Amino acid sequence: MMLGHLGESTAATKLMRAVELVTSRGDVLTPDLGGKATTDQVTDAIINAIRSVNV
Repeated sequence: MMLGHLGESTAATKLMRAVELVTSRGDVLTPDLGGKATTDQVTDAIINAIRSVNV
């Protein structure tokens, strides 16, 4: 991930954990992953995961 390459390993880890959390729930997925959510909706879900869960 680019954040890790830039030396932001903590941020990279938090982002990856949030992505994994959102995708594992399965309720907010883009069509290529079998869902119906838009990219904006998935982005919002990941941001909310970062804000609400200590990932």
